[in-house]
Amino acid sequence: MSPSWQARAVAAIAGAVPDRVVARTLAKPSRRWELMPLVAPSVAERYEVDVTEIGAGRVATARPRSAGSSRHAFYLHGGAYTLGLTHWSVAEPLLDRGWTVSLVDYPLAPEHTVAETVPMVLDAWRSVTDGASGPVDVLGDSAGGGLALVVLQQIRDLALTRAGRAVLFSPWIDLVMSDPVTVESARHDPVLSLPGLRGAADLYAAGRDLADPLLSPIFGDLSGLGPVQVWVGTREMFLAQCCQLADLAAAEGVDGTEVDLRIAAGMIHDWSMLPIPEGRASLEQAIRFLG
Repeated sequence: MSPSWQARAVAAIAGAVPDRVVARTLAKPSRRWELMPLVAPSVAERYEVDVTEIGAGRVATARPRSAGSSRHAFYLHGGAYTLGLTHWSVAEPLLDRGWTVSLVDYPLAPEHTVAETVPMVLDAWRSVTDGASGPVDVLGDSAGGGLALVVLQQIRDLALTRAGRAVLFSPWIDLVMSDPVTVESARHDPVLSLPGLRGAADLYAAGRDLADPLLSPIFGDLSGLGPVQVWVGTREMFLAQCCQLADLAAAEGVDGTEVDLRIAAGMIHDWSMLPIPEGRASLEQAIRFLG
């Protein structure tokens, strides 16, 4: 099936933005993110929302005003570790079904680095799971998808409360990005800029080896992570690393991890976050995967 006209239009608009503009935005993000409300007005009006400060970050937890289900999602936003939370597009369909959703506003580069961000997110996980009445699922998009995979590995290594299931949308799981397939596909990605991502990765890493699993979880131990659904489009440079993740998880000797890889033909980076038919369809399928 060919992409919808909405998907084609979004790709054309994104592709019209020069790479240098994207790279500059990621390397020197505007502090306008700090002025944006953490909680979307549409969410604040319809749901009960609590905001908790944890270290240098915050967690916004939204739940139905009336009794809902026991389901709980822990969500990590994208933005190349330099841009803040800009959407609740994943949260609202879950909230509409009675879920509780905790969105993590984690510390961003260049003011903060992986050395602060990962511990804050793990503290947020402890806080959320301590108060949850049932299993908590982990979701993330783009950089947040990579961070979600880091969280799953750290949960296992630190013997924290296990996640239920996980869904990663267009995850950035290899910050090295040196393989020839990724470099070539970057030339045809209408959304992402390879120089911009490399600059953002360096800011976030702050001198740490980019192959460190805390930065690039694809180089870490992939066993014992449970059911993980991964969404990636054929027009994004992260396609190769997502396929590699599925292959590695299926390799002999890697137990306890089931990767359900969903490749969407003609889709651009993070299309699942967009108000287009394909975005809504992928969210619905992801929710069904969570059960």
